[in-house]
Amino acid sequence: MNEERALAGFNSRTTPTPTQLDDNGLLTLRDMRLLKSFATCLLGAASWKTLWFEQQIDHSSDIGTFSQRYLLDDDQARADGPVLFFCGNEGDIEVFANFSGFLREAATALGAQLVFAEHRFYGQSLPFGPDFGRLQVQYLNVEQALEDYAQLIRFLVPESLRAQRPVVAFGGSYGGMLSSWMRAKYPELIFAAVASSAPVHFDRVGGSFFRMVTDAAEAVSPGCAQRVRRGFAAATSQSRQHLRAAFSLCNDDVRLDELILWARNAFVTVAMGNYPYATNLFGQGLKAWPLKSACEQKGLNALEFLAKAVGSYYNATGGVICHNITEEYRDCADQTGCGNLHSAWGRSWDVEACRQIVYYTSTNNVTDMFPAKEWGPRQLSQYCKQTWNITPETFWFGPWLSKIQQSSHIIFTYGLSDPWRGGGVLNSSRRSDLVSLKIREAGHIYDLAASHPDDLPDVRKVRQRIIALLREWLASGEVVV
Repeated sequence: MNEERALAGFNSRTTPTPTQLDDNGLLTLRDMRLLKSFATCLLGAASWKTLWFEQQIDHSSDIGTFSQRYLLDDDQARADGPVLFFCGNEGDIEVFANFSGFLREAATALGAQLVFAEHRFYGQSLPFGPDFGRLQVQYLNVEQALEDYAQLIRFLVPESLRAQRPVVAFGGSYGGMLSSWMRAKYPELIFAAVASSAPVHFDRVGGSFFRMVTDAAEAVSPGCAQRVRRGFAAATSQSRQHLRAAFSLCNDDVRLDELILWARNAFVTVAMGNYPYATNLFGQGLKAWPLKSACEQKGLNALEFLAKAVGSYYNATGGVICHNITEEYRDCADQTGCGNLHSAWGRSWDVEACRQIVYYTSTNNVTDMFPAKEWGPRQLSQYCKQTWNITPETFWFGPWLSKIQQSSHIIFTYGLSDPWRGGGVLNSSRRSDLVSLKIREAGHIYDLAASHPDDLPDVRKVRQRIIALLREWLASGEVVV
């Protein structure tokens, strides 16, 4: 769940004005084609105000406060319209706001006020600044973050206005988990929730994640998994000098285990960001269908194939002269990655992956295409104890999952090529208000992006379905707590 692992800082304030909307408030296909040359702008189109809210560092005791950043966009808001509240996750809130153009379209369709709230310990919402230590990380947990959001909502929508201005929580990935937990924990505040790519079944992630990366690679390019396996096998028998030359490394001081994790991270990232058009969220310069591109690199031998495939991610812009592995990949508790050395969010996510967002993501080179590496309870516990003096709360998610299952007015969405779907709620409940929607060929949090001329038909249908369901629930006027 590391969608800010690259520099995704596109921050345009210029957007073409759509000339026509469909019945759900989304851009029509005709107008998307007319706007194709401006498609990049759609990813960052917003006119928000940057505001701050004073939060308690600890909601159970008075030890001080910090300033939480949030973005407010009320250009489309009606006086009686809902509030769409985006639960920020592991990164700078502007990055997610720039990307999540669908929320702006939904706000237009519903006459809603739009709020993007930044998660504590990320972006500029830093209770102890960027250099927090072991003592301070006790205040970085899900319960504190959810109460932050609850307090901000109480401020923005006082009790006297809640019936008139119902709040719909949105989020993607970890943020999708947060949005579903907000609905389950604070039903008096949150009328409904939309959770994109939220792997709330932590217990299913470890055994499925790298297998699903492999399955996605095979789906876009049959034979890719075997080519990747051969590439890694070839890498294990090479000298440091040969590896440096093959992978265009900056120096010979490279450990094979580090190179393997760095290379594995490339496939993980392009699998998550395997969109039908170019986008910078998962890496600067990524073109359309980057997983397919990685799998179809032409190499004279197995090692050259792997090097070119990995380079298609780390050097997507074509401007990298040589690669410094310790700069480009950060090893951490979350073996799916914590960004690069300069990703400020990586340390905070390392804490969360040690404490509550716990999954054991081993590889075995049989059901997946990566060299075998065991990452189970022993390895994770040892790492977290040494790094943060934290003992992983392995079964923390259980009661929260039960709360979700007993809740209502939650929409889950999953891309069927997203390796995180293994932890998802993939089936709707028998009730009509706990809904799961699936998108064929889609990567991670794809449905949150703005409408695009090259969108998959399924994502258009899912976005329309989300707006239709919210309209239906909002029109009923029934507040289910």
